[in-house]
Amino acid sequence: MEKHGELSQHESILQKSTRGVTFLIFGQLFSKVVTFLLNTLLVRYLSPKVFGINAFLEFLLSTVLFFSREAIRMSTLRIKTPEYSFLPQEDETEIDNSDRLVLQTAINFAYIPVLIGVPLSLVLIGWQYSNLNEYFVSLPYFKLSIAVIWMSILFELFSEPFFIVNQFMLNYKVRSQFESVAVVAACVANFAIVYIYENKVNGTGAALHDVTKQEGIAILAFAVSKLAHSVALLCCYYYDYLTRLGKENSFNIWPTQIQVSGRTQPYYFQSDIFQHFRKVYLQLCFKHLLTEGDKLIINSMCSVEEQGIYSLLSNYGSLLTRLVFAPIEESLRLFLARLLSVTSSKNVKLSMEVLVNLTKFYLYLSLLIVIFGPVNSPFLLQFLIGSKWSSTTVLETIRIYCLYLPFLSVNGIFEAFFQSVASGEHILRHSYFMMAFSCVFLFSCWLLIGRYKMSLEGLILSNIINMILRISFCGWFIGNFYKNLYSDMQAQDSSFLLNFRNFKVVSIVSVVIAVSNLFLVGIVKTFKQFFINVAMALALLALIIYKEKGVLGAYMRQNKNDAKDI
Repeated sequence: MEKHGELSQHESILQKSTRGVTFLIFGQLFSKVVTFLLNTLLVRYLSPKVFGINAFLEFLLSTVLFFSREAIRMSTLRIKTPEYSFLPQEDETEIDNSDRLVLQTAINFAYIPVLIGVPLSLVLIGWQYSNLNEYFVSLPYFKLSIAVIWMSILFELFSEPFFIVNQFMLNYKVRSQFESVAVVAACVANFAIVYIYENKVNGTGAALHDVTKQEGIAILAFAVSKLAHSVALLCCYYYDYLTRLGKENSFNIWPTQIQVSGRTQPYYFQSDIFQHFRKVYLQLCFKHLLTEGDKLIINSMCSVEEQGIYSLLSNYGSLLTRLVFAPIEESLRLFLARLLSVTSSKNVKLSMEVLVNLTKFYLYLSLLIVIFGPVNSPFLLQFLIGSKWSSTTVLETIRIYCLYLPFLSVNGIFEAFFQSVASGEHILRHSYFMMAFSCVFLFSCWLLIGRYKMSLEGLILSNIINMILRISFCGWFIGNFYKNLYSDMQAQDSSFLLNFRNFKVVSIVSVVIAVSNLFLVGIVKTFKQFFINVAMALALLALIIYKEKGVLGAYMRQNKNDAKDI
């Protein structure tokens, strides 16, 4: 009965995670499409300089939020749930009490981001503001924009307890719905302010052609959109708590002392989870410095116009990565953290199957990006940007950026696996390696940007080197992880490699298609050439589907069975 109970519980986690990927992808699709359309409209109103300062404000906000909450989000996933205790079925009171204690533990940890974020935001914003160019400081509404960004950080942090509870309970649908509402609120606020100013204020009167005021309004609109996003998110979560979540689950939304039978002293924070949080926090500091290192470098070594170009590339170039890869990686993190808390043979085998299939999916998609991205992206992007960007190097730079995306995506899934299963010792070791990777990244930036004046191309190449190092470390960790768990390693090694035999065949065909495309078509400049590339891409996709028809068939059958169970 215990084994059957354990299996059913973990099958339930897999089903929730699989459905969760769908919810997260559609939520990301909606939010990114809305954001994409908004940026497409705004890019015709705004200059690269304004895009650059908006990217700087986005960097401030995302940095404070990351250092405040990311380690807690990962650590709370390791809180033991009642389903792993396998309490007797008749002891329902104890089960209900255990549920409440687990959720209350997660809630208590969710207030740590507030304690970190408030002072951190004041220090970081104050420090960066003092180093800003005098031109931006003197812009109308700029000081107000900084204050609005700070307020948006506070509202975002106060919604964290609700997020943690829904994440722990795998309520993907709730999160996707609320984030979609918040994105709509942000986009409406941003576009409304810019549009009203351009068409109602700047169109007539003394304000006509007031470029300085126009840029100040654009920056304020961006800041207000972030505040609208945070407020909408908090309101949605709080309303859900009042009407559904609080009634269905017995816990206090405020920090509450926990008293467990057998322990004399009540506590707020579970000691082992708090120790794990401290180790994860150090490791994430280095990770974020590397992940966001391009923004630090570009703020110090590149012009404001180049910052705007890189911001545009990040928005358009990584659209697919953020739409598809990010939801998969997040769902994988949640799934593995819950599944591998008990390392039975079935759980380990299931985790390996999921990892192999996701890795193959990423590699196949990477082939399509590398072959068809650099030759088609300049042609497509020119229809999305306005005349203000025609004199910039964005169309040439995006070709190099396409080569960076596959490394970014593969690193994402490997690090998601590492973060889910790594022990404290491995996390500390990873932190030391990240420190070394930071030195390599800074040196390559100095060499390529400072010495050889490669500008944005040098920054992208430095990021590729950085990703290769991080992928190598996580790949080494994954290999050792399964080697230590399996006894018959020779058989497992061969089966693992056999899973990628179809990829080798597809890779050879891909090289032939890529070389043929370069000689026959080259860089796409007409719609005829573009449609030829579409036909080639569909042919390669058809080959991939044919070679992986067994895996795809099994996945479709599993989805049908899950739907019947629901």
